[in-house]
Amino acid sequence: MKKVLLTGVMLALTLCRAFGETCGGAGYRGTDDGFCLKCHKGCPVLHPVSEVKIKETECLKVPESMPTKGKKLLCATCHDMTSKQAKFLRVLKPVKSRFDFCFQCHNPDCYKKFNPHETIAKSIKWEEKKKACIYCHGAGARLKAYRACAGCHTKTPHVGAPEHIFAKREDVEKAVKGKKEVVNIASMKELKPKIDEEVLKERKPKLILVNGRIECITCHNPHPQIAIPAEPLEGEWKELVKRDLNYKLEKLRRDFERYRLKEGKVKLMSKSTKGGGLCRVCHPINSLR
Repeated sequence: MKKVLLTGVMLALTLCRAFGETCGGAGYRGTDDGFCLKCHKGCPVLHPVSEVKIKETECLKVPESMPTKGKKLLCATCHDMTSKQAKFLRVLKPVKSRFDFCFQCHNPDCYKKFNPHETIAKSIKWEEKKKACIYCHGAGARLKAYRACAGCHTKTPHVGAPEHIFAKREDVEKAVKGKKEVVNIASMKELKPKIDEEVLKERKPKLILVNGRIECITCHNPHPQIAIPAEPLEGEWKELVKRDLNYKLEKLRRDFERYRLKEGKVKLMSKSTKGGGLCRVCHPINSLR
């Protein structure tokens, strides 16, 4: 029994040594993709290895300490098998947030989101503030909620948003008929945009409909000078929102129960699906894990 165990241990050590020499062991110089590509199929989505030639710009510059070949990316550009970092990342400076590693090559100033709300509230030159005005009021503005607002506000809509945004025009107009607090517009020009804070403060807030429909700007005022902060929900309103959310989650659960995984044979396929054969024509198996 001891002889069998000893033989098993020796075999395991031999295999570990073999794998160690293949992955970062004997012969590894820190710049060899061959060690990686024996098992991995590269990084096809973000950085196609050995395919894309790097063009240095004010937004992109690969440090000399991150190796390339013929100005093309390697696995070893971003990964070093001797690194103690997660995913063997080749870290030049401490990584504290998600994009710190990316910003080793990419200039963070080129990837900052433009915040029109912040710009119009600052005491800066008119030329800078005008960028914020043009962003929403300029040529090409369609007054579509998911174009003007959701480009930056990409998280799941809050409670009640879908029901309001997709409400029928006739239902909306019936609900607001005769209400002086509501104004219906067809274009941004009708709002007569002003950057002067004193002029803005004199305006009485209105609920704005666009062509008879509810948009983001119906309930939200994008101008921080005159925007009103919403107080936390309490009492019956808090309970109402909670019930609304529970209703949506229950409805979603019931919808999912309608679907079943089809485990039988599938007819008329272009290629065998055994072992993921059809999927692997386009997708490396590593990208599916």
